[in-house]
This record gives sequence, C-alpha cells and structure tokens, in this order.
Amino acid sequence: MRREISEIKQLFDNISEYFWRHKEYVNRLNVFPVPDGDTGLNIALTIQGALSNIPGNLPDTILAGEYLKLISDNMLLNSRGCSGVILSLFFEGITEVLENNDFSRENILRAIEKGCITAYKGTDNPREGTMLTLMSELKKKYSEIMTTKENPLEIIIDCIPHLREVLDKTPDMLPILKQSGVVDSGGAGFLIILEGLEREFNSRKIPETLPLFAALRINSVVKNLLVKRFSHKKRSDTGTLVQNLGAGNITNARLHKIIHNVQQYLKNRTHSHNNRYRAREALIKDTKEFESSWNPDIRYRYCTELTVSSDKDIDSQALKEQIINYGDSLIISGRGNTFKIHIHTNKPDSVIKDISLFGNIISRKVDDMKKQHRNFISFDSIEYENEQSVFCIVSGEGFKKILQNLGADYVYDYGKRKPSVKKLVDLLNSLKSKNVIAAPDDRDILMTLKYAASLCKANVFIVESKDAISLISLLMGKTNKINNTNFLSRDRINNIKHFMISKAAKESSIDDIPIKKGDFFVICDNKIILTGRELKDVATKAINKLLNDESIITVYNGLHVKGNKLAAGLKNKFPGLEFEEYYGGQTQYLYYLTLE
Repeated sequence: MRREISEIKQLFDNISEYFWRHKEYVNRLNVFPVPDGDTGLNIALTIQGALSNIPGNLPDTILAGEYLKLISDNMLLNSRGCSGVILSLFFEGITEVLENNDFSRENILRAIEKGCITAYKGTDNPREGTMLTLMSELKKKYSEIMTTKENPLEIIIDCIPHLREVLDKTPDMLPILKQSGVVDSGGAGFLIILEGLEREFNSRKIPETLPLFAALRINSVVKNLLVKRFSHKKRSDTGTLVQNLGAGNITNARLHKIIHNVQQYLKNRTHSHNNRYRAREALIKDTKEFESSWNPDIRYRYCTELTVSSDKDIDSQALKEQIINYGDSLIISGRGNTFKIHIHTNKPDSVIKDISLFGNIISRKVDDMKKQHRNFISFDSIEYENEQSVFCIVSGEGFKKILQNLGADYVYDYGKRKPSVKKLVDLLNSLKSKNVIAAPDDRDILMTLKYAASLCKANVFIVESKDAISLISLLMGKTNKINNTNFLSRDRINNIKHFMISKAAKESSIDDIPIKKGDFFVICDNKIILTGRELKDVATKAINKLLNDESIITVYNGLHVKGNKLAAGLKNKFPGLEFEEYYGGQTQYLYYLTLE
C-alpha cells in the first residue's frame, strides 16, 4: 500500500481509537431523539465497522479519493443509529467531491458543503441543535477563516473552538436538552471526531460526565428533602448534606442549577412563611421536571435499521413513501441499488416486509428502545462494550469448548442442573452487549430463557434450538452476526442430520415401541425410531436407516461413556465412511451422532 493511503488509514484508525475511549461520555449525554444511552456506541461502531471491512489487498494504483470513497461506502453499510447514519451521510457527501483527488482548501470547502447537503437531505425532519448543526457551523466557520492558512486540516482544527461554543448552545435550540441539563450527544460525538484530528497538534481531555443514574439519585434526595422535611426549627442530616454538596462537581447543567438554588434556599431564613412556601414549591417543581425529562413516553418503541439491495436501481422516493407512516426518525441513505434505512416504529415486521418489496434485505437490526432506556436510567445500568454477542446454554464441558471454538462469545455449561431465571439474567447482563443471540440445547430451558430475556438489559434474540447439535449447526460456517438475516432461521439450526442414543433405566413403552430396562434406544426428530440390547447394533441400524449420501459420521461421547469403543466398532462396519470422535460431556444422552 502506498505511503499516502497508509497515512490516511493510520489517521482514521487513530480517530476510531480516540472515539472508542470516549464513547461513554457521549452515551451519558444521550436524550434526543430517544434517551437510550447508545449514541456513543453507535458512532464508534459505525467508524469501526467501516474500517474493519476495508479489504487488505488493495491495488497499489488506488488513489486517495478512491480510498476515502471505499471508507464512505463501508461506513454507510455499517452505520448504526440516527447519529451513525447522519455521520455516514455527511462523509458520503464529502467523498463524492474528493473523488477527484483535489485536496486543496477550496475543494475541501466544497466537500464539506456537499456533506452538509447530503446529511440534511437524507434526514427526514432535520432538527437544529443536533449533529447537523455542528456540521453546518463547520462549513460556515471554515468558509470564514479559509484564507488564513493553506493546509485544510489546520483550518478544520481552527474551527474547533467555535464548534465547542456551538455545542454549548445546543440546549437553547432543543428544549429537551435544556430540561435534561446536557448538550446534544450526536453533536458531542461529531466534535470528538474532530478532536481526534486536533490531537496531531495538541491534546485535550474530554470532560467527565455525571452518570445519569447518579444525577437522578441526587435529584431524588433533594426532592425528598423539600417534600418531606421543612421546618425552620428542625435540621436533618440530609439537609446538611445538600448544603455542603459541592455544586461545582455536578457536571449536569440542569442539576447544577437545582442544587445551587436549593442551597441558597436552605441558607436564607429571613423570608416570610408564605414566600418560603412558594419558593419551596417552585424548587419541588424543578426537581420533578428534571426527573420527568429522563422518563419520556417513547411513542415508537423499536429502532429498526435495514440495508436493502437489488439488481436494479431503487427509487428512494417510493421507498420513503412506502414506510414513512410507520414511525418517525426516518433516515434513508445510499444510492443506486443499495440503501440503508433507519426508522423508529412500533411495527418493525411490517417495515421489513414492505422494504423487502424493493429488493433483498442484506442486513437488519431491531433495538427495543424502552428496554435500553430502562437500562440507561437504572442505578445498575450497564455500559455496553459490545454491539452483539452469541450466548449458548449447553450441558457438557466438551460441547462448551466446541461451541467456543466455533465462535460463541459465551457458553454456559449447566451440567445436570438447568439454569434459573436469575442465573440467566446475571449471565446475559454480564456480557455487556446491546444485542444477544441466546440459544439453549434443551427446549425445556426456553421458557426460563424467555422470562430472563424480559428482565435483562440487552435486546435478546432467542433461537428455539432443541439440542447441542442445533447449536453447532447454528454456528458452523456462517458469520455469527445479528444483522445477518438468515442467522435466526429454522433452517440454520436444523441442517445437520443427527440422532441420539440413550439407555433405558426402566421398562416402558413410548409411541407403541416397547423398551426394556437396559435397552439402548435411538431418538431422531424427537421420536424413538428403534431399540436394542447391543449398543453397536443399535447405532449401526440407525446409520443404515438415516444414511443417504453423507460421508462423515461424527460421534460425541457423553459424560458417562467409558472408553472409545463405539466409534472404533462403527469404523469396521462402515469402511467407506469417515469417522470423527469428540468428547461432548452431555449428561442426558450417552451419544450424539451426526451424518454430514
């Protein structure tokens, strides 16, 4: 790779790293359009996703403008959330201009102007006081000071102090920001990206932001003090605490003002009773309004993101008209035959169905914003570290290792005791993932898992798998990502032919098949298909019954299997087949056998 491209790549990698370290600062500011606390994560994953999908074997002839266009295309496909999509639109406009490889200060201005136009145009009902405002102000300020320097990068950096002032004014543009005492999270994220450039010249520490649960807890203490305790003759420990609270350490602007006003109120005892009563009621009102600003009525519950592609050009206006009435926060980005759609809706399935009329849906993601909001405002809130994880629940140390090797992010081996709801909630939360694919090896665990999913912080997508082989089938040979539309399909978990062998502990009859104590019996598709006294004979009959054109038999030995006689014996019976053997460690069945 040429030095020029290598330097651009290094610059973007550094910005991505810098933003990732400060994503939680952005998350804690998140109130618009929905306070779900993931703006920082969405922007970080948008940038990271774009860079990680750039091919490593680019031709030496590639030009800088082409390389930036490649980043732009991948940013669009990997964009997350409103802010991530708007950022990708802005960069798309920039790269459309810079494809000509003209990096003069004049052409950079044209690129920023085109970025603003593309971002505003792609956003349905754009609002000032957001990331869009900072993009527009960057364009204006760059134009004002452009003649002061030749290097466009330095000109952009010289715009940063002005953009910080604009960010501080966003609460005056969006009432929800002022009510919540924060600046716009998307705008803050955009500024941090520019500060990644500024690091080439000097360093700046991102300010700490009070976690929301802490701000709400402090506000609650103050409100209770005002509501329950008020007598000028009586002092309480809580009142003393509030009076001595260092308001300068409260970084939330609205809460800072409330604390300051309450402290002044507690100190001033010269006013009449009526005046003190009115002042107290006004302060109580302030605390209640601050509390309510973080508990909105989320009108549209599901943040739905899809990418649709077709073998012919897609009419973006027709696409917009098809789904615009399903919700709000609609953003459609892309061109030609591929478009990315973002919408908040109560009917994600209907949106997905209607968009599929325009082409193949190559990725999709649905977030439950009510659940994310509950996590965001709760005392034990989780700071997401991952966009998604695959979580498997299985019995058997051997299967645990197999599934981990196949790409599962976490595998819980429950042994003989199936997990409780509390245990599953703790495990799901410990993953610190916004989205989790959860798959058990036993249908009997599904109900417990579904209840746990309703209580945990993450969006949980449950795979109705039935045994350990279903989990292997789920993970084998496919990308384990939620945005793969085929990942949760039934075909994915049922595409390995297999059967189980167990031994009867007592005499019984199932499906009119008599089973004597000590018999071995074979289960396939939840039915007993044959029984017998000799293990090898039973396994041989089952293989003959189910074998078509498969060439590989895999034997998974259970916890109570001693020795390796079954696989060795079957090799002699079927010399034309290839046999593999693994330790599964399962307790329910002696053996799993797969035919592939």
